[in-house]
Amino acid sequence: MGTLLAASAGAQTLGFGTSGPGSITHSSGSAIAKLITQELGIQARVQPYSGNSATVPAVNAGEVDFALANEFELRFATTGTGIYKGQKMPHLRVATVLMPLRTTFFVKKDSPIKSIKDLKGKRVPGKWTSQKVVGFITRGYLANAGLSYNDVDMVPVPNVVRGADDFAQGKSDTFFFAVGSGKTRQAGAKVGGLRALGLDPSPEAMARVRKHMPVAYALQIKPSRANYGITAPTYVAAFDLTMITNDKVSADTIYKVVKALHGGKKKLFASFKPLGANFSPNRMTKKIPRIEFHPGAIKYYKEIGQWPPKG
Repeated sequence: MGTLLAASAGAQTLGFGTSGPGSITHSSGSAIAKLITQELGIQARVQPYSGNSATVPAVNAGEVDFALANEFELRFATTGTGIYKGQKMPHLRVATVLMPLRTTFFVKKDSPIKSIKDLKGKRVPGKWTSQKVVGFITRGYLANAGLSYNDVDMVPVPNVVRGADDFAQGKSDTFFFAVGSGKTRQAGAKVGGLRALGLDPSPEAMARVRKHMPVAYALQIKPSRANYGITAPTYVAAFDLTMITNDKVSADTIYKVVKALHGGKKKLFASFKPLGANFSPNRMTKKIPRIEFHPGAIKYYKEIGQWPPKG
């Protein structure tokens, strides 16, 4: 639906693939789609999928025009390795770098589990059949504390939304999600509040993380209304979230979209505070190995002095 319409003259509809409602990609995608519609007069429609393992191939195939994907996942998608073994996706292009994707494990606010190390022997979500990249991320988190899935009682789930639902229903002792997602607040309301488990930011511990997530870095988050579940200054694993598109989407369309994003921080904040607060108009590009930025995006970034990327 999306790319064919977007590439044709006079197209008025853009498709935005996201994970399910409550996820960071659904909330962010909805905010961006709203901005596109308001600023460009082009109808942008959010199309939920089961997870990124479905949305990224959908963009490559031209079924939707945009989706959100973390930098780590793009490495697999463009090389046909890891979670996309044998599925190299040559049509993917980056439109913009959106923000750091801040991730962590959450437990009940009054849980005796105080650290990742305390998850040993506990019920922890796994499998991730429709959001496969999360398997690498959670293995990295466990490795941070010297653990693996062999040390926990794995509860199979398809994606992070289901993992949060299972936690709220008492089927697991923890769940993994992005900080600032609506789903975390929803889950917390059912269990009396949440508390994030901190990551060990030491070089040794982060080296163990990067064996599973090469692009991850430790980022400290402070308590705020937007950072639900962060009850004290807490280090979490972060990596950059990008907005991807297809090489068949017209350069003019991409140029207009990234220009609208550059000037749309306040409107993004009004629609979804975590996106608006963490999106930096001055950092919409970076060097991302093995994948190109869309020519329409490059044209705009040259105009505002962000091309070539400086880091």
